Order: sequence, then structure tokens, then C-alpha cells
Amino acid sequence: MKGFLLVSFLLVLVSCGEKTGETRATAYIPELVITDSLVIDNLTELALIDVKEDHSEYLFYDWTTSELFRINAEGHILTKANRSEDGKDSFKSRYFSTATYMGEDKILILSHVGAFIYDLEFNLIDERELDFELITRRIVGSRAALTHKNFFYTFSLDKSESHEVNQSDDFSIAYPFITIRDLNSMKTLSSAFIPAESQVAINPGQYNNLDPIVKFFEDELFVLFPNSPEMYVYEFPELKLKRKWDLNPGKSYKQISPTRDEASFEGFLNALASSEYTNFVISNDYLLTQFEGFAPQEDVDKLPKENVGGPEFMELADKYKSISNYQIFKGEENIWQGNWDVKLWSVRDILYSNAKPGEDPYAVEKDVQTIYFYELK
Repeated sequence: MKGFLLVSFLLVLVSCGEKTGETRATAYIPELVITDSLVIDNLTELALIDVKEDHSEYLFYDWTTSELFRINAEGHILTKANRSEDGKDSFKSRYFSTATYMGEDKILILSHVGAFIYDLEFNLIDERELDFELITRRIVGSRAALTHKNFFYTFSLDKSESHEVNQSDDFSIAYPFITIRDLNSMKTLSSAFIPAESQVAINPGQYNNLDPIVKFFEDELFVLFPNSPEMYVYEFPELKLKRKWDLNPGKSYKQISPTRDEASFEGFLNALASSEYTNFVISNDYLLTQFEGFAPQEDVDKLPKENVGGPEFMELADKYKSISNYQIFKGEENIWQGNWDVKLWSVRDILYSNAKPGEDPYAVEKDVQTIYFYELK
């Protein structure tokens, strides 16, 4: 990788937002540090989808050209290919749900058509029909499927039961969506319902985003539902719930209500007026969580109901939903909460951004794309 960057900045509690009641004044607060960068010689902006578990290469997608890129740890493009829609080796769709490394020498792509297994040159090796469907509203970077060693995690529903479950009034708790499968056969090894203690189980119904954010950590699976401020830890691969704790996000967070009428735009309006967890990562024994802000209910109520997504809606979304609130935990203890002048994302155990703190990545047109990697230290 290019340029080991010794750039860091101290978390200044006074200027970085509210400090929760759980924050200990005497606790050591780690720094958010840029530890490395990946410079890619490509004119269009690429979206990071997956990373090999040994961090030797990265899988990107180009929304402009519909190309998949394999890029090594030095930023060199190893291969790229468009496998969308029709043609040889295609996955027979314009978009896919998710793409993930499958061991050391394969890439697995899931679309609404089925599962497509490629070699590292994006030559199609195998194509399979699936007896399950992912429960997600996301495309390309869906978090409803992820490989780990010889296992395959999905947040999914058997197609044979799809109609009955989808028609259920308590959809969010009607089925054991959390599933661990054998990676090769894709047969279910274990499954679990959404925990009864979670907000989506206490208030069942339809949610815009039900699929949780998940991370593998040693022999455990960490699960954070976007609309429920608790962390759940399962034994892996048995999916036996070991422990959970409340994240206690405080006044910066507003709990969403489920949609009463799925045919209306209520779900989008509810999401605008509430918070959602968007990310978490474990970094050097610290847990970092991230949730977005919310628009005032009175402003949302004034929006034209027949034009959700219009200028007024987008103005509120840009103003409030772009706010990122961060929490740092040591064990289960919240030791800091506030805001940083940087937008972070994560893939597996990688924490990254397309900018340095305080930098506008789009202020100057560049010939290369730089991804910055962060850790808590």
C-alpha cells in the first residue's frame, strides 16, 4: 500500500458532541488514526464491496460502467469485467444483490436470478438456482449475505414460505431470518429469529431496512439491527445467543416506528424522522458504532405526501440524515459519543473513508481515487 500515513487526531470531548451518562471521565479515549491508504489509478469513483479476509485484495464496483474490479493491496488493478445483463459469463441481471469473496480463488455473486460463482478472472464456473431469497432492500452492497471461511451467512427466507411470511402482520418476527449455511452446498446449518428483546420484535411490522449489520470476530457473530439500539453476540456457527447490551445512544437517536401501510410512502417518512444504525466495527479491542441523525417530526409532517423523494424531502435528508453520530465502547461500556468531521464506512473488519478528517473529497477533481484506512488506537 502506498504511503504509511502518520495522520491522527485527538477526540476532543468538549467539541465532539454530547457525552452520555455511561461515559467515564477517567476512561482512556482512543484516537481515530489513519493507518494506511489505497491509491487507485481510475477516473471513475469505485465502491468498495468486499475485502479478502487476509486483506491481500479488494473487490470494487463501478456504478458508471457496471464493472467489477479486483485491486491488490498496492492499489494495482488486477482485473476488471462487466458481467451484468446478457452475454457470456453474465449473472443475467442489470444489478446484483451482493458480491463476496468465496475462499481464496472464487467470487460469489447473488442476484434475483440465482447464485453465480466466478474465478478470479470473472470467468463463470458455476450457476445455481437458490431455494431462498435475501431479505434486503439494498443492491450491489447488500449486507444480507457474507462469506466466512467455509460458512455463508444470509439474512434470508425460504422461497417456499415467502408468500405466507410476507403476508404476516408480524413480518419482522415471523421467521428465523438469521441463517448460517454451508458455503459450498448453501444448505442451512443453523438459524435464529430476531431477538425478542429487540425493538423490531417488541414493535413488529414492516421496516424499510430490517437486515442487520454483521461482523465475524473469532468464534462469535456480532449483530446490530439498524432499527434497534442493542448489540447481540452469537456463538458461531451455532447461532446461540451469548449476550447482548444496550447501546444507549441518548437524545441524538430517535427510535423508528414500523410502517402501518406498506403500499404508502409511510416507511420513507418514518425513516426520515428517525435514526438508523449504519455501521459498526471492532478495532483493536474497541467497538465503534455509527448512527445517523433524524429530521424533526414537524418538518416531516409538512412534506407533500404524494411526492416523497422530491426537493423538499431531499433537502431535509441532506440536512439531517447526513449527520453521523459515533460511539466508542470498551467491552460493553460506552466510553465516548459524539461527531467527527469525517464519514466512515466499513467492510468486514476494515474501517475506511474516501477523505481525511475535514476534507471534502469532491472539492477538487482528481485523476486517482484514494481510500484511507482507519483504526482506533
